[in-house]
Amino acid sequence: MNAEISKNLYGKTVAVAVSGGADSMALLHFSVNFCARFQIKTVALNVEHGIRGESSLRDTAFVKDYCEKNGIPILEYKVDAPKKAKTDKIPLEQAARILRYECFFDAVKNGKCDAVLTAHHSSDNLESVLFNLFRGTGVKGLTGIRDYNGVIYRPFIKLSKAEITDYVKKHDIPFVNDETNFCIDYTRNFLRLNVIPKIKEIFPEAEKSVLRLTETLKTEDEFLSALAENAVFRHGDGYKIATDTPKAVMARAVIIALKNLGLKRDYEKIHVDDVCALSQKENGKTIYLPLGIKAAREYDKITLFKELPCENDVSIPFTTGLHALNGRTVSVSPCEKISDEELKKGFYADFDKIPESAVIRFRRKGDRFKKFGGGTKSLADYFTDRKIPLKDRNGILLIADGNDVLIIAGIAVSDSVKVDKDTKNIVKFL
Repeated sequence: MNAEISKNLYGKTVAVAVSGGADSMALLHFSVNFCARFQIKTVALNVEHGIRGESSLRDTAFVKDYCEKNGIPILEYKVDAPKKAKTDKIPLEQAARILRYECFFDAVKNGKCDAVLTAHHSSDNLESVLFNLFRGTGVKGLTGIRDYNGVIYRPFIKLSKAEITDYVKKHDIPFVNDETNFCIDYTRNFLRLNVIPKIKEIFPEAEKSVLRLTETLKTEDEFLSALAENAVFRHGDGYKIATDTPKAVMARAVIIALKNLGLKRDYEKIHVDDVCALSQKENGKTIYLPLGIKAAREYDKITLFKELPCENDVSIPFTTGLHALNGRTVSVSPCEKISDEELKKGFYADFDKIPESAVIRFRRKGDRFKKFGGGTKSLADYFTDRKIPLKDRNGILLIADGNDVLIIAGIAVSDSVKVDKDTKNIVKFL
């Protein structure tokens, strides 16, 4: 038990994840016999995954019997990993792992324990690094298995499988074998049984070497992650990242923004690379990502956001009063003659110049706007000139007649309806 774990868990209750295999039984024995000196109470936690039928049930019965004979409280969970794998269309290994960790967090959340200990060791760490490497990963995937992650602790992570085996023999600890550990149909088992032994024939110290590598990468990963957290900042409902952010930091910042926008698993490296590439593109360049997320180059920033849906077919007739459309409001109220100073500060129009056919709506394809002082532009170009963020454009209310935009609520009044010396009826927009 390292110093960090003993300090963090002093006087608390830990649940040891026990499958009945040699590693987890060794950890349970270790925790019961050595954690008491730190006033740490030990309970066992067993998850029956519903994978191996009667064999799995026998393993669970073995764990329960051992705990009963040794006076160890046990937390029991039963899940259906095959069903989850089929429903979510993911590998059985992944489904079992997800459900297993859900049980761990449930035990902590419901006050059954303060932390969960798992029996991962340096051989598992090597296996994890190779698995991530061959599958395709960045630096984070090469940092291996952490000795502490949230409420999950791994006291054996720096021990080899051989050292744990010696511990089991020395203390005559009973255990059961999971026959699926010897089935090469499972990806990690293939690495464990076919690849890693060959590596260790040539590099006997492979586990220790990879462990040192992961420790170094963890430090660098934490440093780059801290820079990335500072590089991405919230802007309204979206996130912005400066285009001059170094690429190593930029990629991490993009991932942070994507996760904050709800895209936690379905993004791929190509998505991150495409967003990073926007720093070299022209202003206004936009790319589309999963989950309705868009990323755009906006001057010296890259903005990531979920664009509001464009309600093209929704409109209401233009009249005075307070109007609401899909959660957005605009107030149109008559007012008396105003001073030139007030006219410059607010949004006023000549009521008589607004056609009876005008409506209140959101933007549509083909919209155009006549600027104050003359000159007509597409509404999109006008928004670009005014540096209106892409993520906000679909949510701006307009008063329009056909494709002629007369009022952009809160932003501008068209030259075609401006107040002049002949205006008799003025309306104010808020």
